[in-house]
Amino acid sequence: MQRKTRGLVINNMRYRETSLLITIYTAEFGIASYIENGVRSAKAKHKMALFQPLTLLDLEVYHKPGKGLHRISEAKCYYPYQQIPFDIIKSSIALFLSEVLGKVLKEEEENSPLFDFLEESFQFLDKAEAHVENFHIQFLWELSAYLGFGSSSSAEFFSQMSPWIGAEKIGSLSPILGELIGAGYGKTVSMTKLQRKELVAIMLQYYQIHMESIGEIRSWQVLQEVMAS
Repeated sequence: MQRKTRGLVINNMRYRETSLLITIYTAEFGIASYIENGVRSAKAKHKMALFQPLTLLDLEVYHKPGKGLHRISEAKCYYPYQQIPFDIIKSSIALFLSEVLGKVLKEEEENSPLFDFLEESFQFLDKAEAHVENFHIQFLWELSAYLGFGSSSSAEFFSQMSPWIGAEKIGSLSPILGELIGAGYGKTVSMTKLQRKELVAIMLQYYQIHMESIGEIRSWQVLQEVMAS
C-alpha cells in the first residue's frame, strides 16, 4: 500500500553496486528500513544526498506491516539544512546523535510526539546562532523520557547512577545538569570542557544501563576532539 509520511533519515548502508539500504524514523510507522535501487547511478531518480543522516523528508512509500524492507516511491527534502553541513561543531553533534538514534530507535509504530521532538530539535540546531555546545546533553536527556526511562530531576538521575559515580563528582555535576534541564536549548550554562565530557560519558552510561544493545558510540571520540579544540 502506498502511503505518505514525513521521515528523518537515521543512516544508510551501501548495498550491492548501486543501491542503498536506508533506515528512516517516520512519523507514521516509527523506524523503518527501505531499499533504494540504482541510487548510486547517474540516472538515479533520487540522489544520494537525500539519504544523508538526519535529512528531513516528505515521503511516499510502499509500506506493508511486518515486512522487513520497504520501497520509496517519492522523496523530497522539506527542510534543507543551512548550517549543520558547514559548521564543524554542529555537524559533529549531528553525527554523534544520528549514531545514538540508530542504536536506540527500535519501535515500528507511530509515535508522533517523538517524531515532532526530533524534527524540532534538529531544526533548532540548524538555526541556532550560538550556544549549541550543550545541545547534545540536553537532547539525550529529553530523548530518554520519550524512550521510557527518563528521570524527573538531576537528583533522581544521579541517585540512579550513584553506584557507578563517586559522591564528589555527583556533587560537582548534579547542579550543572539541573541547570541544563531547566535552561532549554540555546541557553548558556557555564561548565568546563572536562565537566561537559563527564556529563556526556555519564549520560551514555545511563543509556547503556537501560538499553544494553547500544554498545559503543564511536563518533563520540570525534565529538570530544572537536569540542576540545
